Formats: sequence, structure tokens, C-alpha cells
Amino acid sequence: MTDVVKWDPFGEMQRVRDDFGRLFGRWWPWDPESFSALRGPSVDLRETDTHFVVSAEIPGVNPEELDVTVTEDSLTLKGEVRERTEENETGYRRLERRYGAFHRTISLPRPIDPKRATADYVNGVLEVRLPKADPDKGKGVRLSIRTDRSGPWTQ
Repeated sequence: MTDVVKWDPFGEMQRVRDDFGRLFGRWWPWDPESFSALRGPSVDLRETDTHFVVSAEIPGVNPEELDVTVTEDSLTLKGEVRERTEENETGYRRLERRYGAFHRTISLPRPIDPKRATADYVNGVLEVRLPKADPDKGKGVRLSIRTDRSGPWTQ
């Protein structure tokens, strides 16, 4: 006689995730809760009356190799971390490396003016200032409807 066991798909997915973590954990370079190649750097998004300000901690990135792209409704950060730390003191030695490409797109809550955006990188922190778009710019225009049939489209 066979026992019937109720299948738990979520429990099965958790077991697969745990197995995956055990398999690749020793080679994976980052803690998934901190900076990761999959989700990019953590960011803060602040709003003022006239701007959105995005701050991202990206230590170990050469600012010349950082790609910051702005559209009217999003900010995209791309780059590659290549960081190496070496300490050599009496009795012990330590060498750590952190590397990998990242890509992160942040959707903005309302339109901005990409032409006036600025970015600064100081001490491993990127700050991007995104001026809000003029509220009247981009609004729809009400068209008047002609009722006479004279015009080039009726010929």
C-alpha cells in the first residue's frame, strides 16, 4: 500500500534554491543581500520640490568607466567593480577581491528633464541630481474640431 503525500510546490522551490546556494555559494562573490552583480548597487531616491536625487554607493568603480543614462522616466547605472584589498602585518596576511559587472534601472515617479541632469562621484558614492520636468511641458493640447469640409484631405 502506498501513502499519498500532498505536493508542496513552494517547499520544492525552496529546496532547489537551498541546493543551488550550497552548490554555488563558495564561488559566488557577493552576499545576495548586499551589492550584487544581479541587482546592482543599493540606491536612495530622495525628492525635493524641484529635483529627484539618487545616491548609490559604488566603491571600487572607476568613475570614467561608469555609464549613467537618464531618460524622462528612468535612470540606468552600469559599471564594473574591480576592487582588491591587501593587508600584510606581522603574524597574518589578508587579500580580498570583489569584482563583477552590474546594471540597474530605477524608474522615476514622475518625468524629469534629462538635459539638465548632473552626476557627481565622491569617495565611492555616486549622486545624480534629476531636475523635474516643467509641469506644463508635455501636457496634451486640446484641438479644436473643424466642421467645414474644405481642406486638402477632402479633395
